[in-house]
Amino acid sequence: MIARLLAGPIKNEKGISDLIVLLIVLPIFFAMTVMMVTLFTFKMRQAKLDDIKDRALQMVETAGYLTPAIEDDIRTKMASLGYDAVTKSGTNFPTFAGSTMNKVRKNDADPTVKLVIQYPASDLAKLMVFFGVASTEDPGYFYLEGYGRSEQK
Repeated sequence: MIARLLAGPIKNEKGISDLIVLLIVLPIFFAMTVMMVTLFTFKMRQAKLDDIKDRALQMVETAGYLTPAIEDDIRTKMASLGYDAVTKSGTNFPTFAGSTMNKVRKNDADPTVKLVIQYPASDLAKLMVFFGVASTEDPGYFYLEGYGRSEQK
């Protein structure tokens, strides 16, 4: 009688496979799902930043230079995406240093206009603290650069 009671759970292979799935497979599946969602969200935000840059470059080409109105439009669109105005090391971001600030005309010797958008990158390195990393490097910047041809007459 006692031998039958002890042998019963040992022969129950269905319970063991359920336990393996519960303890090993499901946490791996959950971790992969979280990583994929994070990656796709990051990629979508990057694509949206490129769209903002492309639209702003079209406006710079039309105006012949980077106007304050275009800068404000870029800042507003970036803020709606989650990239609010930030000050880092005394510099206000997003910054447009290196962009064409003087009017360039279509018939000039060099009708090229340039748009540069720089913003501090997401500091994902802070997550490494959970893995025992004591210090991390500066994460860098998003640096979006585009060239176009002035359409200003």
